[in-house]
Amino acid sequence: MKTIRISYSTCPNDTYIFAGLSTHEKESFPAFEPVLADVETLNGWALERRMDVTKLSFFAFGRVREHYALLNSGSALGRGCGPILVSRGGTDLKDLEHGTIAAPGNLTTARLLLTLYLGYEPQLQQMVFSEIMPSVRDGKADFGLVIHEGRFTLDAYGLQSVLDLGQWWEEESGLPIPLGGIAIRRDLGESTARAVDKRIRKSLSLAQSGSSMVEDYILSHAQEMAPSVIQQHIDLYVNHFSRDLGDEGRKAVRVLLDRAEGAGLLKPCALPLMAY
Repeated sequence: MKTIRISYSTCPNDTYIFAGLSTHEKESFPAFEPVLADVETLNGWALERRMDVTKLSFFAFGRVREHYALLNSGSALGRGCGPILVSRGGTDLKDLEHGTIAAPGNLTTARLLLTLYLGYEPQLQQMVFSEIMPSVRDGKADFGLVIHEGRFTLDAYGLQSVLDLGQWWEEESGLPIPLGGIAIRRDLGESTARAVDKRIRKSLSLAQSGSSMVEDYILSHAQEMAPSVIQQHIDLYVNHFSRDLGDEGRKAVRVLLDRAEGAGLLKPCALPLMAY
């Protein structure tokens, strides 16, 4: 039996969706070997083609389309959930061009959106996303490009939101913001892609049933996060797009990639977006 190496982040939306693959019905086909890491590490692994199936930022997906295709389930898209730019009090967007920006990685969708918004490549200080807001609070950076649960906790760091890139994208495109997707190696074939998609949907159904096993799995990877923040995170990033991208979700991804190509940030790719 083929064992599928699958990677995803320790963020609550991912551990919520994928808990069932890691802890439930391991005898089912296909069998999974989960590997968890932060989002920019996952993006880097995708460039190396290290995993069979992986969560990755849609910007990173644009770099690996020759070798990976998207699955329909497991993605993070939505409205009101995009990355935000934060700063200390007294800092304004007009200071952005000459300010220092702490950011979670060159391959994140957050970085892509900021570049599209500005119309030029910003100078970013790369760091793990958990270090961004402390760096801004402590004056080591003027701005922070915040993803994940940062929108729920910025007040605790004495920071303010000066730009909501998700809101900008929604107003600009009329589409939900595509943050991250699940990609599978193209050489695994359509039948395997369908089987993996089916298992991801089954895993999501287990989580939505209220299984205590899923809750324990989430908490084991989010020990420093308050339960209320964990639930806010899940409520924001797990939605109907997580079960099936659908026509609107696929359109949002295509438009984002097209705009990245138009800005010279991605090379065109003629291969199908989806694995099947």
